[in-house]
Amino acid sequence: MPVVPAEYCPVSIGASVLGDRWSLLIVREIMVGSTQFSAILRGLPGLSRSLLTARLRHLEGVGVLTRVPSGSGRSHEYRLTEAGEDLHELIHELGRWTVRWWFPEPQPDQVNNALLLWRMRSGITTLLPSGRTTIQFDFTDGDVRRGWLVATNTEVSVCLHDPGFAVDLNVTGSGRLWHQIWFGHRQLDEAITTGEILVEGPPKLVRALPKWFGMSPFSGDVRAAKAVGQ
Repeated sequence: MPVVPAEYCPVSIGASVLGDRWSLLIVREIMVGSTQFSAILRGLPGLSRSLLTARLRHLEGVGVLTRVPSGSGRSHEYRLTEAGEDLHELIHELGRWTVRWWFPEPQPDQVNNALLLWRMRSGITTLLPSGRTTIQFDFTDGDVRRGWLVATNTEVSVCLHDPGFAVDLNVTGSGRLWHQIWFGHRQLDEAITTGEILVEGPPKLVRALPKWFGMSPFSGDVRAAKAVGQ
């Protein structure tokens, strides 16, 4: 357990357990399904492997998460304990507070298309066609200009190099606009209707595309905040 701070106060003691930025973000990643070390690291650009190892060890030590065997060999996954699951409300309320008071639309230097695709993969719904569906994204801005989502009945993968599968849909548009859409500043249907997002492929799949993505858990809060501000 961490060293108990001098001040006897629940806020002070709680801050000593989860008071650094990375701890809460690691918990957030596990909450959205990134349970392996490499997946957690991929969702947290700027975090080094050594610091992630230290933070995971700390969170395990304070009883927020636990390691469980994964498959054969020495591999394992990280799962939230009851105490970790109990952080859902805290993390969601932190996000909602940010949306209410300071969450402007993304700036050009915040466009991270590789990370956005990684986020989008967790929001893929069960409405995809059976079998494998490959979606190629061509971005008109941002450092990564092309990426793929490859979805099967059991998993969704993000590829930044050609996966070698036939492309079912090609989607072209601004990376900044996709960030706006994902976080609720804009609507995907609207952007497709205005031609800002171009979707090419079989008509049936083109029409179905907007139904395939569940957006950020905070997108509803962002839309509500924008409605109040109008």
